[in-house]
Amino acid sequence: MTASSLIGFGVVFLLVCGTTSALTTLTLMARRRVLARRGPAVQRRGTELAATIPALLATAVVAILVLESLVGTDHCDTHGDHAHLCLQHGSIWIQRGWAVVALVAGAAVVGARVVVLAIGIVRGRVMVSRLRGTAEVSRGVQLVESERVFCFVAGIVRPTIFVSTAARSALTSDEWDAMLAHERSHVHHRDLSRRLRLELLLLFSAPLAAIVIREQWDVATERLRDADAAETVGSPETVASALVQMARQLTLARVAAGAAFTPHGEHVLTARVESLLDASPRGEPDARRLTRVALVTSTAFVAIAAVFAEPLHHALETLLG
Repeated sequence: MTASSLIGFGVVFLLVCGTTSALTTLTLMARRRVLARRGPAVQRRGTELAATIPALLATAVVAILVLESLVGTDHCDTHGDHAHLCLQHGSIWIQRGWAVVALVAGAAVVGARVVVLAIGIVRGRVMVSRLRGTAEVSRGVQLVESERVFCFVAGIVRPTIFVSTAARSALTSDEWDAMLAHERSHVHHRDLSRRLRLELLLLFSAPLAAIVIREQWDVATERLRDADAAETVGSPETVASALVQMARQLTLARVAAGAAFTPHGEHVLTARVESLLDASPRGEPDARRLTRVALVTSTAFVAIAAVFAEPLHHALETLLG
């Protein structure tokens, strides 16, 4: 086996992963409203499956092809007109310039995404460290003296709630309780760890797919935590009021800073408030059913690929080699 013989398998991984990622993302976009109506748990599970399935299927297909090249019928001597997906006879892939360029480009994209993710994590740690140094503990949260309006959870290992004094003063006592219940639900469900797993899977996603998946995951997760907060304080209206008040303060701050108005943010806020006031279903049962359907479908795909490993092997060699 030589390093050049792995080029063909790398190209197959890119082909399967990229195609599957594009298809699952397009499906997610087409069914976006349907998933949202069925509940935030369904919508979030759909985004997580759209991020997970492509990499898993691509890995499974490559593993099947590698196994076929090791234990299957060796037809390399009888089909010498193309490059072979074979560990023993695949060195000719180094002569396929387009394959080398595609693999290098794919690796560069993944590498760039890793760098961006790492920079974001480091910057987050630095920011959290600075906030901890100036914050005071109040009701189990880090209260930061600041005229900026913010409230968020930070920290993968030790998730902590940070709230500015400006945000605290903008809310009534009931709204303050609702906001804390929302953020504490983030901590309880370890949403930051789950988001990190999503980001790692999105390293291998098709172009623009990560934007769609990340956006829908964020909205669905916030809707889930809104519902948790409504159950905790016993008043969806109070949670909705807290959301509107925070949005109003953020808008005023942006206007004061000369920032442009963002209608997308208003659309998300409207969806969250409507979900609360309409008592929309969370959708956990449908989310579990969606997972089972995806698992059965993916297993069937892998099983078919394994049964027809030899013709699949030869077809991909003919197509790519």
